[in-house]
Amino acid sequence: MKREKMLAQMKAVTNALYLREHAKVKPILDAEAQLRSQIEMLKTQIADSRPIAEESHAIKALGADFLWQKWHTKSRRELNQQLAQVTAQKFKAMDTLRASFGRKHAVETMEDHEKDMRRRLRAQKLQQKLLDLD
Repeated sequence: MKREKMLAQMKAVTNALYLREHAKVKPILDAEAQLRSQIEMLKTQIADSRPIAEESHAIKALGADFLWQKWHTKSRRELNQQLAQVTAQKFKAMDTLRASFGRKHAVETMEDHEKDMRRRLRAQKLQQKLLDLD
């Protein structure tokens, strides 16, 4: 009975650790999604503004097209750098989450095996008891 209680406690602890690690991953995934969205918005803005900049002589004369090009290149570079950092964090967090899940799964498997073994032992004892009654 002690082993059963110990496995139940281990299961509760490993499950709590897994949930804690899972909670750490969510903000990282949210940040990644936000950065990807900002990059897509920037791509859309660039695509939408390209025909306007090419047709307007005033924009070219003032050099605004060059400034716009410089701004969006800088913005894209910064967003991609941030995305690379967040992706690195995500990979590290996912590795930790996988390890935590592995421990959780191992303890659950041990507990299931223990329960199955106890059930079989009880069935054997009952069968032996019934055979001894004859």
